[in-house]
Amino acid sequence: MRLALLLLLLASTSFAQDEYGSRGLFPVYQSGNQWVIFDKPRKSANPKDLMAGSKFLIIGSEGADLFVVGRTSATYGGACRGKKPQKLRAALLKGPRSEVGDPVMAIKVPDDFRLKGSNARYDSLANKVDEALYALIGSTLTAVAVDEAKSGALRFRPDDEGASAFLADPRPDKVAMKIDFAAHPAVAGVRAPTALVTDAQISSSHRRCLRLADGSRLLGTCAEMPHDLLSETAQLRFVSYDPGGNGNPFLLAYTMGEPLWGHERWGFVLRASGARLFLRDAMDPRCRDGF
Repeated sequence: MRLALLLLLLASTSFAQDEYGSRGLFPVYQSGNQWVIFDKPRKSANPKDLMAGSKFLIIGSEGADLFVVGRTSATYGGACRGKKPQKLRAALLKGPRSEVGDPVMAIKVPDDFRLKGSNARYDSLANKVDEALYALIGSTLTAVAVDEAKSGALRFRPDDEGASAFLADPRPDKVAMKIDFAAHPAVAGVRAPTALVTDAQISSSHRRCLRLADGSRLLGTCAEMPHDLLSETAQLRFVSYDPGGNGNPFLLAYTMGEPLWGHERWGFVLRASGARLFLRDAMDPRCRDGF
């Protein structure tokens, strides 16, 4: 099976993230000197998914290559319960790390899968936010935020005392709109593509989204990026991964270093119809001192 077809089959069936590990998709983290997949609790867990000898295609910041599970080990760092670290089984991966760069995502592949010649394209995405971008699309983003607040898509915090006042008089000047990140990955059928991470604040409530635009026109809806661990967008690095090199990219976001609130992994499908989330995960830091 070709790499591009495999990825399309795995990532195209849902408009929101499924449960952890569904469709054979797992986040990959570096823990110490190991690349690991944490076996977090999941509804449809298959004990054979992460057993020694299992084969995975690892997608990273610079490429993709085949890895195998060398062994499994009891590991801490992936989850926390009752402010105590939870011991999880983790699959320790073996393979050509230098071909992949920073690990982001693992795809379970059959034992007979072979990675043949590929036209895949990898682009590290620098942040292109500037005043011209705000002038081009800022008012559109603000108007959409008003509509999403009125419809309930932008959910107000239960303790947000200003929510009722806004809904009684929903004016654009009451919205604080930030564009935290913008880049221009090539997307088939989109003349002037821009991938945007936006943060709309109304009163004391926020909504962070990954959106796709064509010039000043938004495509599709918000692929929500909740601040579950309070990690700021500036801590994320972004890469466009186009498995066929034909304008059907995946946008991957990941953390490096030691972020205060824990490492994150995000994956989105970018198409002319908009952006869709298919991978979202974070290592759980709630056991750390001073949290």
